[in-house]
Amino acid sequence: MAVWQYQLNIIPKKAIIDKYGEIPNELFIDYKGWEKYWANVSFDNGIPEPEFEDAKTTKWWTDVRIDIKKVIDHIDQLVERGDWNDDENSGFVGWKGDSEKEEDNDGHIAYDKETNIISEFQFRVDLRNKENATKFLNGMLNLCEQNDLMVLNTSGILFEPKPELIFEDLKKSNAITFLTDPIKFFDKIDKKQDKLKLQKSSFWSKIKALLE
Repeated sequence: MAVWQYQLNIIPKKAIIDKYGEIPNELFIDYKGWEKYWANVSFDNGIPEPEFEDAKTTKWWTDVRIDIKKVIDHIDQLVERGDWNDDENSGFVGWKGDSEKEEDNDGHIAYDKETNIISEFQFRVDLRNKENATKFLNGMLNLCEQNDLMVLNTSGILFEPKPELIFEDLKKSNAITFLTDPIKFFDKIDKKQDKLKLQKSSFWSKIKALLE
C-alpha cells in the first residue's frame, strides 16, 4: 500500500450482528499473530490459512450474498480495471487508478464463482488529490450503504459507510500525516522501529539470562 493511500475493508453488517449480537466499535486484529505468521509463512503449497482468528481471518461472507455483478459494474464507473485476470476457476476482480495523475485509487473483490461467497473485499483511496479522492470514496461508501455493508479501517475500527465518519477518521490516518506533516510521519515510524528493537532486545536478554 502506498503511503498516501487510506484502506478500508468491507464487511456485511448482518454477519457482524450474527457474531456479536450488536455492532461493536472495534474488531480485534491479532497483530502479534500476523507478525509471527508473515515471519514463518511458506508459499510452497499456496497461501496457508493463519491458525488464529481475528477480524481479518473471520469468514464474514459465508451466509451473506450480494449481487456481485452489480457491485463490479458500480466500481467500474469509479475506477479502471487493473491487470489482474478473472480466471475460470476462481473469481477475482481488481481495479487500479493512474498514480501519475494522483488517482491511485484501487480495490479488489475475491469470490467463489460456484457459491458466490466473497472471501475478500477492500479498497484504498489516494488522498493526494481531494477531488479525485472524494469522488471515489463517496462512490464506494454509497455502494456499501446500498448493500447494508460496513467498513473497517486498518486499526480495526468499524464504521457505518457515512462520509462524515470516514472523513473524521481520515484526519488521524498515516496517509494524511504523511501528506500534511511528513517530518511527524517519519518520527512516528522511527519511534515504532525503536519500540520493536527494544522488544527484541528485551526478549533476547531474557533468553540469555535463562542460559547463564
